[in-house]
Amino acid sequence: MNIRMLEHGHNPYLVVTALAIALMSGFTGLSLTQGASRMSVGRRKLMVALSAVALGSGIWSMHFVAMLGMRLPVPFFYDALITLISAFVAILLTGISLLIVHFGNRTGLRITLAGICLAAGIVAMHYIGMSGIQAVRPVYSSSGLMIAGVSALILCVASFWISYGGRERRNILVGTLGFGIAVSSVHF
Repeated sequence: MNIRMLEHGHNPYLVVTALAIALMSGFTGLSLTQGASRMSVGRRKLMVALSAVALGSGIWSMHFVAMLGMRLPVPFFYDALITLISAFVAILLTGISLLIVHFGNRTGLRITLAGICLAAGIVAMHYIGMSGIQAVRPVYSSSGLMIAGVSALILCVASFWISYGGRERRNILVGTLGFGIAVSSVHF
C-alpha cells in the first residue's frame, strides 16, 4: 500500500482565531465555577454543567476552526455524526474533570486526576474529530501522538493546579493560558 503525503498548511488567521476561542472558553468555563464550593449542591451542579459546556464546546470549537483553516490540495469534507460525537466527548470528559474538583475534598490527587481527565478529553476529541475527515485519510506518527498526549497531560494538569490551587482571579487567568496552550498544542 502506497501512502502519499499531501502538502498541507493552515490559514494563519484561523489559527489565531482558534487560539482566541480556546482562551475565551477557558476563561468563561473556569470563571463560572469560581466560588462554587460555597453554593448549594443544586446550584453547584448547574454551574459545573454550564462550565462543562463552555469548556468542552470551546475545545471542540477551537478544534473545528483549526480544521476549517487546514489547507489541502484536494477537496475533503467532514462526517457530521463523527464530528458531533467528538463535540460530545469533549463536553463529557470536561464535565467529569469538573465534577472531580467540585464534588468532594479538593486534594492534590483530585486536582491531578481532573487535569488527566481533561487532557484525555482534548486528545480523544481531537483524534475522533480527525477521523471524521472524509475523502482523505489522516496519517499519524507515533512521535506526534506521543507529543500531543504528553503536552496535553502536562499542560492540563498544570492548568488545573494553577486554577484550583487558589481560586483568585489571577489563578483563573493564568490557568486559562495553560488551558488555551494545552488545547492548541494538541492541534498544532
